[in-house]
Amino acid sequence: MKLTRGESIFIATNYFVLSLITLIIMIPFWYVLCVSVTPYSIFSEKNGLVLFPTSLSFDYFAYLLKKGSLIYNAYGVTIRNTAAGVLFALLLTAAAAYSLAEKKLPGRRIIMLIFVFTMLFKGGLIPTYITIKNLGLLNTDYVLILVMAFSAFNMIIMKSFFEGIPDSLKESAAIDGASEIRTLRSIVLPMSMPVIASIGLLYMVTYWNDFFNALLYVTDWHKAPVQLVLRTIISSSSLPPELLEAAGKTPPPTIGIQMAAIVIVALPMMVLYPFIQKYFEQGMLIGSVKG
Repeated sequence: MKLTRGESIFIATNYFVLSLITLIIMIPFWYVLCVSVTPYSIFSEKNGLVLFPTSLSFDYFAYLLKKGSLIYNAYGVTIRNTAAGVLFALLLTAAAAYSLAEKKLPGRRIIMLIFVFTMLFKGGLIPTYITIKNLGLLNTDYVLILVMAFSAFNMIIMKSFFEGIPDSLKESAAIDGASEIRTLRSIVLPMSMPVIASIGLLYMVTYWNDFFNALLYVTDWHKAPVQLVLRTIISSSSLPPELLEAAGKTPPPTIGIQMAAIVIVALPMMVLYPFIQKYFEQGMLIGSVKG
C-alpha cells in the first residue's frame, strides 16, 4: 500500500525519535561495559572517557568472580531466591486468582476489596519490620523469598485471564469428578501459559533487582543477594572488607570493580529478556483485554 507524504514523514519521524531515545539509553550501558574491560592505565590516560576500548583486560571480572569471593556467593543466593521465589509467588498468585475468579465464591467482592485495599495503603516500614522480627524471620535464608511472594496487582491480572476461560470446561471437569485443584492444574493452568509467563517475568525481575529488603532483613553477608553487594560497591568509595578479605590480594582500582559489578548483575536479565518478551507482551495484552 502506497503511503502518503504525511504518513511517510510521520513514520520517518517516529523512527528517528525512537532511534535517538534508544541511543541515549544504550550509551551509559556501553560506557559501563567499555570501562569494565579497559585497563586502568588506559582509563587514566583518557581521563575516564572510554567509549571504545583499545585494549582488553578481564582482571576486574576475575577479581569479583574468584571462587569464595563475596559476589560469587551472593550470585548463588540471588539465583536461589529468584528461582524459589518465582515458583512460590506463582503458586500463591494462581491459587488466589483462581478462587476469586469463581463467581460462586461467598464474600468474593469483600475479599477482592481487601486485596485492592493493600494496593492503596501499606502497613508501613516499621510495623512490617516488627512483624518480620516477631516471626523470627530476620537474617534467615527464606526471608527474602517470603516478603515478596505475593502481589495484588499480579493477582488481579491473572484473575482477569482466568475469568475469560469458558465455564463449560470447568463444569465438564466437575462432571468427570475432578476436584478444584485438579481442574486448576489440568485445565486452567495449561490454558494460561501466556499470563503465567508474564507474571513470572514480573516476579523474576522483582526478586532479581531487590536490595532494599535485604538491606532491612539481612545482616550476614553470606546471605546477602548480589544486588545488595552491588549497592555497597557502588555507594562506597572503597570495596567491602568482606570482598577484600576473600580475594586475598591487592584489589584493582575501585572504578573498574564498580563497572564490572554492574555488568555482572545486569547481564543475565539483559540476555534473558529478549527471549521471553513476546510471552510477556502477549500475556499482558490478553489479561488487560479480558479484564
